[in-house]
Amino acid sequence: MRGVNSDSAIKTLIEKRLIKVIGRKEGPGRPFLYGTTKEFLQYFGLKDLTGLPTLKDLAREEAA
Repeated sequence: MRGVNSDSAIKTLIEKRLIKVIGRKEGPGRPFLYGTTKEFLQYFGLKDLTGLPTLKDLAREEAA
């Protein structure tokens, strides 16, 4: 997350095995890229990532 210190939150998610490093982005600083894990899906009761709300859905809920 750009402009926000998210180190603690990222560390916690990695420790809980909900996310993992999947690569590095090309560009300044070569930041890590993260992806979800099977544990993430199990924790949230999802079969796959299509069960997550879209950003558009979240924006609609926030506006309501």
